Amino acid sequence: MINLKQEFEKAVPIEVYKTYLGEQRALHDLHYKRAEISADALPENLPPLRILIITEPWCGDSTAIVPVLQKLFEGRDVVMRVAFRDENPELMDQFLTNGGRSIPVILILDEQGRLRMRFGPRPQKAQAVFEQYKPLFEEGKMERKEISKKIRAFYSKDRGRAIVEEFTTKLASVL
Repeated sequence: MINLKQEFEKAVPIEVYKTYLGEQRALHDLHYKRAEISADALPENLPPLRILIITEPWCGDSTAIVPVLQKLFEGRDVVMRVAFRDENPELMDQFLTNGGRSIPVILILDEQGRLRMRFGPRPQKAQAVFEQYKPLFEEGKMERKEISKKIRAFYSKDRGRAIVEEFTTKLASVL
């Protein structure tokens, strides 16, 4: 089994990850700016956490999810780091989704590096958008990039609410 504490330590800090985003950086920053997060989204007594995100700079879901999580944990004792999926296949293979290397995978670790929670690759409400159009894709009536546009439109309109709601509900159950 992979040592998650070691994987976390060798991953890049979130600020370094952002330098890899290229054209996606503007969208990342927009999601951060537009995210609507209530002051009581997290408990006051939140313990120190380490967040290890497995992703790639081109990932559209990460462009929406990661900045919302950054904003959610701002001012808290939370350190976020990124492991690139394609450079870390052994790590990624520990967290497959339906047998695939779907990203992002967000791992919440305690200070000792123990896994407390897994989130991703996308919130259920965004996944519902994908599932709605998946049959059209499978029938050749819609291209995957069109589905991606629908998901991006969902994230833009939602302003991070689905991410925060699902993430914090799951987090509360493990704290």
